[in-house]
Amino acid sequence: MRAVVIEEYGGPEVVAVRDRPAPEPGPGEVAIAVRFASMNYTDVRNRMGDGLGRVPFVPGVEVSGRVLRLGPGVEGLSVGQPVAALTRGSAHAEVAVAPAPLTVALTEALASRPDSGAILVTVPLALILLREASHAAPGDVVLVHSAAGGVGTALAQVAAAEGMAAPWGTVGSPEKAEFASAHGYGAVFPYDTFKEQVLARTAGRGADVVLDPIGGAVRAASFEALAPFGRLVTYSNVSREPEALPDAEWLRARCVACVGLSVGQLSGRAPELVRPRLEEAVRLVRSGTVDVGVTDVLPLEDAATAHRLFSERRVRGKLVLEVASAAG
Repeated sequence: MRAVVIEEYGGPEVVAVRDRPAPEPGPGEVAIAVRFASMNYTDVRNRMGDGLGRVPFVPGVEVSGRVLRLGPGVEGLSVGQPVAALTRGSAHAEVAVAPAPLTVALTEALASRPDSGAILVTVPLALILLREASHAAPGDVVLVHSAAGGVGTALAQVAAAEGMAAPWGTVGSPEKAEFASAHGYGAVFPYDTFKEQVLARTAGRGADVVLDPIGGAVRAASFEALAPFGRLVTYSNVSREPEALPDAEWLRARCVACVGLSVGQLSGRAPELVRPRLEEAVRLVRSGTVDVGVTDVLPLEDAATAHRLFSERRVRGKLVLEVASAAG
């Protein structure tokens, strides 16, 4: 089978497409003939050596396609059935293996769309960020960093579906501000002035919830922009700056909280907590309630280009790799 392979850590130039043996599903696993596979920032981190990938490896965590084979003990799925799945890596290939609890059925119509391969990271993460991680309430002021990214694109739409006010967002360019506004943000700020603008718009009170995948200086400023009893949720570190958090005394003095979240880790430790959100995400996208914002669809052979676009911070919404055509 064809697969994207990272044989050494580095920039986009280390990304190659190779022939590899197709994987076989183990107990409780499903082998999927992949049609679409999404790019996520975790793939970039793994390529650079900052994640869990150990060279040589096939990147990718999110796919859609058809069930090819069932491992021992798998029930409720059938060969040929259209599905989407969260894998434990190795999704950017013609065949990927996923845990059965993290594999959900799709309709034929949805499975034919590129966004079918981009549902199970950003939308479930948005749901968990707003509900379990931050306990955001309808009256809360919610600030979302990287509002034009994949998770950010889903977050404003999920917030609307939850009956919440339009969140505020931060972005790095006017083009991304326009994209975020089109996907439901009530206000969009540049990274270098968001703290002042949030405090000004709330008469100095601050935001009730900050959802932050960036880290570094942005995270430090975010703590200063929290309201009393505010909650900051950290779910990535795109900046790659050293992780730093206020000490317990500072948190007590400001009466604020910090929560960490990794859906990748959670899906491995407690898949029963993640699966309901995967199923809900499929329903939200199928009904048209959430548009995951696919802006680019590239063939598998252009995986290095996809990594380059991420490295240059030119991606808005979701970027999808088409692994097989409808005929294939």
